[in-house]
Amino acid sequence: MENENQTQLTVEDLKAEIPEQDYETLTLGEDTVAVRCLLKAKIAVGGMVRSTGHVYDEANEVCREATLKFALYELFAFVGQEIRAREKREDCELLIETAFGQILKKTDAEGTGPAVGAMHTRRENPLERRRC
Repeated sequence: MENENQTQLTVEDLKAEIPEQDYETLTLGEDTVAVRCLLKAKIAVGGMVRSTGHVYDEANEVCREATLKFALYELFAFVGQEIRAREKREDCELLIETAFGQILKKTDAEGTGPAVGAMHTRRENPLERRRC
C-alpha cells in the first residue's frame, strides 16, 4: 500500500511541471482547481490508454507524463488559453500513441453492430388503423 501511494500522481507533481507563477495564474490560487484537473486527466488518459489495449498504471512513466500533460491541458482550458491547451492535449495523445499504439475513439468502431429496428411497408393512408 505504501508503494502504491508513491506512484500516485498528486498536485505537487503537477506544480513541478510549470513555474509557480503560472500555476497560481492557471488555478486562480485554488489547489482545488488543480485537483479537479488532475482527476479529469487520470480518467481521460486511463481511457485512452485502455483503448489501445494496455493497462493504465501511474507507475509507468508514459502514463505519468501523459496524465500530467492532460492535466495541464485542463488547466489551460480552464482559464481560456485554448491554443496552449490544445498543444498539451496533442502532446498527451502523441505520447500515448507513440508508446502504446493508436487511441481508439467512438467513431473508430468496426462494423455496424446488431439491428435495433425494422422497416415496415407504408400503408396507403397513414391515418388508417390496421385491422387484424
